[in-house]
Amino acid sequence: MKNIFAHTCIYLLGLLVVSPAHGSSSGPPDAKTGRPGEGTCLDCHSGPVGSADSTTLLGFPGGAYEPESIYTLELSVRFSGQRRWGFELTAVNQAGTRAGQLIVLDSVATQYSNSGPGYLKQTSAGSRPGTPGPSVWTFGWRAPAPGSGPVKFYWCANAADNNGGTSGDVQCRDSLALAEGTGVEENPQPRRFHWYFPNPARNRVVIQYEGSPDLPVAVYSSDGSLVRTLTPSGTDELLRIVWDGRDRHGEPVPEAGYFVRLGDEVRSVVRVQLIR
Repeated sequence: MKNIFAHTCIYLLGLLVVSPAHGSSSGPPDAKTGRPGEGTCLDCHSGPVGSADSTTLLGFPGGAYEPESIYTLELSVRFSGQRRWGFELTAVNQAGTRAGQLIVLDSVATQYSNSGPGYLKQTSAGSRPGTPGPSVWTFGWRAPAPGSGPVKFYWCANAADNNGGTSGDVQCRDSLALAEGTGVEENPQPRRFHWYFPNPARNRVVIQYEGSPDLPVAVYSSDGSLVRTLTPSGTDELLRIVWDGRDRHGEPVPEAGYFVRLGDEVRSVVRVQLIR
């Protein structure tokens, strides 16, 4: 099964904030992906437009997505002479609303804004000042439910020169359309993780699963923030974690959907709905 490389130009930001109209190394404002009705990097930066082969998006098998599957995606950018990087990405359906769920896997380099359709973008550390390309960010995406139809990813980028201003930055944008898959895999791979848990869960979450007892379990909010780290009990054949619905400070968390990462790969991420 072949991977799709989306050759695109990504909105790479990475400049010191001088005024509200200037670029920000801590992440671009929402709605700068270049999708219809949104702004682009040109709202904050000036400079030449880069070629569409300067970036790649890797992680989709075939030309489609499988509903409710979880994908590990890698976004990379390279442009000779540039020394700071950033991006903003969103995924929408045909109606222009949120498609699936973007998942923060590296909270040091990436962050998530829950506004509108949801936006994934770089952090200040993720802009990697002073480093040449390529720059790569890894994140996850949970595909939407069956019947959601085609999905389109939009992103914009500015490959900055790290001079502290907003000029001399290489700017471009692109998009990637994916059809909804049939649910039949050409070469199905064995699943490493299998789990069981009631969903929604009232007041506490109990998950039984197969995996490694040496790997801690992490609970994240929908914006990618770490809520709690747990240690599983049991053996390799059947591990068990119990989350009491509290954060790492012992405070109860609100009713919401949370992501629980049971292992070291994105397929080990499950979503639970906590109710009170």
